Amino acid sequence: MKFSYLLKGITASVFGAAMLLTGGTAQADYPCKEATFIVPYSPGGGSDQMARRLVPGLEEALGVGVNIVYKTGGGGAVGFSELHRSAPDGCTFSNTVVPNVIISSKGEGVGYKPGDFEYIGMTESSAGTLMVPKDSKYKTIEDFIAAANENPGMLTVAGTGGSGLSRWNQLESVLGIETTYVPVGGGVGKMIPMLAGSHVDGAATGANHATKHKGIVDAILVAGPNEVPTLPGVPNEPDWNYVITWGLMAPPGTPSDIVATLNAALRSAASDPAVQDALTKGGYVTHDMTVAEVNAFMDAEIAKYAD
Repeated sequence: MKFSYLLKGITASVFGAAMLLTGGTAQADYPCKEATFIVPYSPGGGSDQMARRLVPGLEEALGVGVNIVYKTGGGGAVGFSELHRSAPDGCTFSNTVVPNVIISSKGEGVGYKPGDFEYIGMTESSAGTLMVPKDSKYKTIEDFIAAANENPGMLTVAGTGGSGLSRWNQLESVLGIETTYVPVGGGVGKMIPMLAGSHVDGAATGANHATKHKGIVDAILVAGPNEVPTLPGVPNEPDWNYVITWGLMAPPGTPSDIVATLNAALRSAASDPAVQDALTKGGYVTHDMTVAEVNAFMDAEIAKYAD
């Protein structure tokens, strides 16, 4: 296994001078009296946190109230399906979570493909992280590997539904271990209590959660080649390709001018210094994308996960 402690630049757009948009300009172009923000995961998870950070700025930029609605289940598929069925008028949008929206689309009967949606923009990402309960006897990744090799299939690792399974299976292959995967429905909000109560031996999710819940969990491995500044000293596994990226998307067929208006509002909301500070301190990498850039990003991600 390869370990790297080097802090390198993340290969995605990082916030530079974000475009600022006044609320008056956005209001003139936005056709809705109010907006619905679908969160496809339970309260307390990364998608919910993202929504709550962005809503004040979106409301200011769009000039309307933005209501958060939770549609959970199926590793995000329930919420993504709800958006897919929504009117393409710009009044309803949702988190897009990559690669979850791609992986979940392969489930039976979900009714959508990732290429169907109109992508608005991406705002943040977080490297995958293997966490263990604070009182775990596995203090290092070497401890965890040794225990897994001594007891194949006996260690339990939680993840978010089917999307989490594919990412965990990849790390199992890289490390040469066998464990028992525990799918958690509804998102990470339900996973943290499992770790707090030591009901599982570990969990694989974003570094943002390991950062937020340092009093409950210890991070023992970070995906990719880059050290996470909020998790200093935690080793990296460059061959574990687990990055979660969050953004917004609209229903299929949403007119391009409305998507452009939503993109401008999103970039305005995400550029707020308080939002940027929360993301940096929370273990995220920040992103600022045009509509063209987010479409290129999604094309590449969809191709990456193609069968």
